[in-house]
Parts: sequence; C-alpha cells; structure tokens
Amino acid sequence: MNKRDIILLAVVIVISAVLFVPTLFHKSGTEAFVYVNKELYGRYDLAEHKELIIDSNGITDDIVIGDGYVYMKDATCPGRQCVHSGRISGNNESICCAPAGVMIVVKSEKDSEYDAITR
Repeated sequence: MNKRDIILLAVVIVISAVLFVPTLFHKSGTEAFVYVNKELYGRYDLAEHKELIIDSNGITDDIVIGDGYVYMKDATCPGRQCVHSGRISGNNESICCAPAGVMIVVKSEKDSEYDAITR
C-alpha cells in the first residue's frame, strides 16, 4: 500500500461513517394516527398490516399500514404529492393529502413534545 491508497481508504471510511451516523439516531414510531378533516379517524399499529380507503371531499385515498411503515398507495387528488411522499416510519413524520383533508402522523410510545432541539 502506498500513500494514495491509505488516503483513499481513509476518505472512504469517513464518508461511510458520515452516511451511517444519522441512522443511529433515527427513532422509529410505533403507531400511525390518521386524521380526516382535523378529526382523529383512527390509531393503527405499524406492525399490523392494514389497508384503509378513505373518501373525503370527493377524493379517495388508499393508505397502507404494516411492516413498520405507512404510505399512501394511491389517491385521486390532483398532483398526488401525498403518494410521492413515500413510506414513513420515523417519529413525528407525516403525510398530508390537503385536498382530501387527510393527514397521517407517526408517533412512538415514548413520544416527546419536541422532535428536535436547537440553540
């Protein structure tokens, strides 16, 4: 090994550490709270598979819960940003379908009032 190989190895290790460290502090949620028009529609365990179809404000949302995640499988709203939000599992992560008035929030059993603290 020459000096360049050692430098390259050190750079790869540093980049790997930088990409891995945030996963250590990721707090997974345990429940999905589904709100429709600001009212609690239901509270669901992320470990149990469930599919919800919600019709609200003339829009149909297809929500899938299970395997520790929740995501919006399909929606008839314009733009479909809620569908493109992907799967969520982290504490205080959310998906919102504003035209339908549907909001999904993931919370953990040991939920805190704050999701981040800054100085």
